Amino acid sequence: MTDYITDIEKEITYIKPCEEDDSAIEEAGQNAYISGDYKTAELKFKELALAQPDHHAGCECLAMLYAKTGQAEKAVWFQERALVIARKFLEDDSIDIEVIEEMEDNLGRIKNGLEIIPWWKI
Repeated sequence: MTDYITDIEKEITYIKPCEEDDSAIEEAGQNAYISGDYKTAELKFKELALAQPDHHAGCECLAMLYAKTGQAEKAVWFQERALVIARKFLEDDSIDIEVIEEMEDNLGRIKNGLEIIPWWKI
């Protein structure tokens, strides 16, 4: 099975985990996605996944992007990884179960080829 994070780490060597302005990276990616600049959005979401490896946002954003661009295999992989990471936040009650349920619903929608609406557009 492909480990897409390892591929990203080989591609993007300038991001240091937990040392980047992840909010700015995330916002730049979301803005690029909204404007239809999927190449820039992909780069920013990859950077986000590396900048915050213990947070689900980067993987979830990549899943949404890949679902939008017809790359279902990658979308499923990243959404499943995002769920694994996000479920860890349940242990200390720092995420609502509704967020996990929404992520699970989105995984099902991705697997069934249905459109998902990125959470930052809601």
